[in-house]
Amino acid sequence: MKSVRQERINSEIKKTLAYIIDNELRDPQIDAMVSVSDVEVTPDLAEAKVFISSIGKTPKEEVLARIKGAGGFLRRELSKKIKLRVTPRLNFFLDNSMEYSNKIESILKNITYTTKPDDDFEGSGNEK
Repeated sequence: MKSVRQERINSEIKKTLAYIIDNELRDPQIDAMVSVSDVEVTPDLAEAKVFISSIGKTPKEEVLARIKGAGGFLRRELSKKIKLRVTPRLNFFLDNSMEYSNKIESILKNITYTTKPDDDFEGSGNEK
C-alpha cells in the first residue's frame, strides 16, 4: 500500500515531468504529443516508473526510445524543480492502457446477447 507521501510525490513528479517534456525537451525527431499518464515511485524513492503515451506521426516505440535517451536531462531538470533529498532514477515505459481499453470495448460490442422471455424467470423461488 502506498503512503500519502508516495502519492504526493508521484503526483508532483508526473505534473513536473509533463511540463518539462512539453516545454523544455527539444527533440525535432519527436513529431507527437507526449503525455505522462502515471508515475510510481518505490518506497525508498530511489526509482520511479514513468508511463508515457503519445499521439502523432512518430511511432510510440521511437518516442519511448527518444524519451529514454533524454532521461538524464529529464532527471536533472526534475531535480531543479522538485526539492527532494534524492531525485529518483527514471525508468520509462509505454502506457498501453488506451489501446487495451479500446480492444476490450470492441470485444464487448461484438458480443451478441440472447434473452429468454420474461416468463422463464418466474421460477426464481421468491413466490409466496
